[in-house]
Amino acid sequence: MNSKKSFAIVVGGGPAPGINGVIAAATIEAVNRGYRVLGIQGGFKRLMGGDESCLRELRIEDVSSHASEGGSVLGISRSHPTKDPKNMETVLTALRRQNVGYLVTIGGDGTATTSGAIAKITAGEI
Repeated sequence: MNSKKSFAIVVGGGPAPGINGVIAAATIEAVNRGYRVLGIQGGFKRLMGGDESCLRELRIEDVSSHASEGGSVLGISRSHPTKDPKNMETVLTALRRQNVGYLVTIGGDGTATTSGAIAKITAGEI
């Protein structure tokens, strides 16, 4: 396994302008710096259920043409793993298995709370 940590990008909450621009900018910058980038399709919902097929590698060409479009190329979900310790552990296991060290979260208060909880539980590992 490559020792360099991967990036993962997830969108929580509802639709908002600029989501695809953020996804594109984060992906392009990370790829240009030599990182593997994973998009989490459908927010945390599928990952919480143990479905790791929602993790897909993102390349610059996957996101650059969507930067100015509305919506979210990754989809969205209002599901938050912080509400159930089992869900949180399922998410953390999947992220660790994929060597994720950097998690870009796009959303509102619930998504920020989840991001903070992940950082706290993993002591900054993710």
